[in-house]
Amino acid sequence: MDLEKSMDSNITLGSDILVIDDSAVILAVVRGILDKKYSVRIAQSAKAAYMCLEEKIPDLILLDLEMPEVNGFEFLKLISDNPDWKGVPVIFLTGIDDRKKEEQALELGAVEYILKPIAEGVLMKRVQFHLELRTYQKKLEQLVESRTNELLRTQEELEKAVDVARKALRAKSTFLANMSHEIRTPMNSIMGFSELTLDSDIPPQVGGYVKKIKDSTIILLRVINDILDISKIEAGKMEIEHISFCPGTVIDNCQTMIIKEISNKGLVFKVNIDKPLKEKQFLGDPVRLYQSILNLLSNSAKFTKSGTITLTASMVDRGEEHGEEYAQLKFEIEDTGVGITEEHLGRIYEPFAQVSGGEFTRINEGTGLGLPITKHLIELMGGKLTVESEYGVGTKFTIDIKLPVTSGESLFDDVFGDAAYTNTERPSFSGVVLVCEDNKLNQRVIKEHLGRIGLTTVIAETGLEGLDIVMDRMKKREKPFDLILMDMQMPVMDGFEATARINALGTGVPIVALAANVMAADLEDYKRSGLMDCIGKPFQTWDLWRCLLSILTPENKEGFIAEKPSPQPEEKPQRSVSATSVPSNNTVAKKDGKKGILIVDDEKSNIIALTHFLRDDYSVYVTRDSRDANEMARNHKPDIILLDILMPEMDGYEVIEELKATPETQHIPVIFISGLSTPEAMGKGLALGAADYIPKPFEASVVKDKIKRLLM
Repeated sequence: MDLEKSMDSNITLGSDILVIDDSAVILAVVRGILDKKYSVRIAQSAKAAYMCLEEKIPDLILLDLEMPEVNGFEFLKLISDNPDWKGVPVIFLTGIDDRKKEEQALELGAVEYILKPIAEGVLMKRVQFHLELRTYQKKLEQLVESRTNELLRTQEELEKAVDVARKALRAKSTFLANMSHEIRTPMNSIMGFSELTLDSDIPPQVGGYVKKIKDSTIILLRVINDILDISKIEAGKMEIEHISFCPGTVIDNCQTMIIKEISNKGLVFKVNIDKPLKEKQFLGDPVRLYQSILNLLSNSAKFTKSGTITLTASMVDRGEEHGEEYAQLKFEIEDTGVGITEEHLGRIYEPFAQVSGGEFTRINEGTGLGLPITKHLIELMGGKLTVESEYGVGTKFTIDIKLPVTSGESLFDDVFGDAAYTNTERPSFSGVVLVCEDNKLNQRVIKEHLGRIGLTTVIAETGLEGLDIVMDRMKKREKPFDLILMDMQMPVMDGFEATARINALGTGVPIVALAANVMAADLEDYKRSGLMDCIGKPFQTWDLWRCLLSILTPENKEGFIAEKPSPQPEEKPQRSVSATSVPSNNTVAKKDGKKGILIVDDEKSNIIALTHFLRDDYSVYVTRDSRDANEMARNHKPDIILLDILMPEMDGYEVIEELKATPETQHIPVIFISGLSTPEAMGKGLALGAADYIPKPFEASVVKDKIKRLLM
């Protein structure tokens, strides 16, 4: 279809047209043709035309080519250079029949090149066509702008919604962490006093009551752990390890933990393990695998009244992928319990649901979160959980998981220490333990527990008080403590800062975390912070014994192992000096001729990481307050300074300027370690006198190598 014919002339009625020509005759002729349908303005010079454009932007311009002062090409360029005018279509009206000039006009942006004398029909058609095209173009631009604004509004609303969701998630995590701490702290007292009472000379009836209190506390603890696990999974914060382990160890410890529960119900427990699973090492997450198998065993024990529970572990396939050896492992947990009807099988993974036979019930203890958590954990490990069940006959859960085969040593056998020490007889120690704990009931529980195995206790209610006690003992040249138990959440000074400051004193006393906040109590994080071990609250007696036996030597060393021989704890020095991150200034002195490193960074995690891999080779000093950097450098005379850039109060650039302006510190090499990795940031740092620049995130090997080169 002809585009001209398809246009609707009505939509251009009243359009504004500006005619520019130095000939009054031409202006009159053009005006006579067009003013029947359009609003026509005329300009006989470039100056007059400019004023017309300033007054109102037209819908179309008819422009003469040859004019005095400014020709048509120059005026068209003037229009094109103005952002408000450049979209207006321009038609040249000229008496010059020149192909090159016509091409030049079109190249400059003109839409038509019409020769004089002007044919009325041609002019009307051309004008109407470009006015209609201009109208559609404007509508399209308006539509695009409207859609763009709509998309921007939608994007803004989505960003706000995401921000609200993130804040809600953070609030939920904070709430759960705080609630975990608030619930676990009194639970520790209940658990502790229950165990202490059961260990005393009490009437059997009273003992029965107290045992029920303890058992109920353990059930409540499982409920809390389930809720925290499902919250981590929903938030996408559940992390899976990939370390070397032996599946046989996992099975052995599952057996140790579940055997009492199964035996108490009069059930038979059978375990079948393929030989390769007892001998070979695999890469995976032994803790989550252990948790999953134990959940399924506990579930079977809960719903089986008589008969047998069987755990079978086998390697069903083995092969190679991308040069790595893999094995397909299968773990089957089968019981002779009540079973599940087919119609209810699809709902067993719903949170908070329990199926007993053919009905959803709440007659059994627990949250109904065990199976959903187990399914999520197996899938996070790249495996699959399936179930087969026949009502009245029993149920079989199967874990299928493919893991890489490795020849390395098992790195995580000691994670199952609780199970290994469950059957340990009471050990006996001698020594003095400093307990930093602000809760008076927990103070009493811990003191009683330690006292019953021969240890004397000194109590500090805050980290600061604990630090003062250690320093006072050093001043009096008294024997150092044999162990420090450190609560991590205390007023005045928390466990992290107290640990850092005590370690900085160089006493070498092992410090163990008492952690109520299990969401934050990751064992590796605590170890990186200079803590030797972690006891979670609430703890049971063997939790405490396990920790003590791994650090201290019992007096009754010959006879403290009972029925089941457990793996010997890894030998650890009685005391070891451990530098760490410090929330405030670290004033450790240089020892053994070690070179000194001063770390200036306000971010605790960076300090922990740097200190962790530097403390063995260097004397490490730390400040999180950049204003103290110069004083620390003058006092300790470090051989190198590691300096962050983005810090409150004084940034790294200001710090290095001060250091280079001070005679005592101007010679000390400074390495910037910063998240600012632009060439400008690096250039500015080097220009101010930095010896090197390491962008974050950093690798330990890179930091060590650069320090070593500067010290050569």
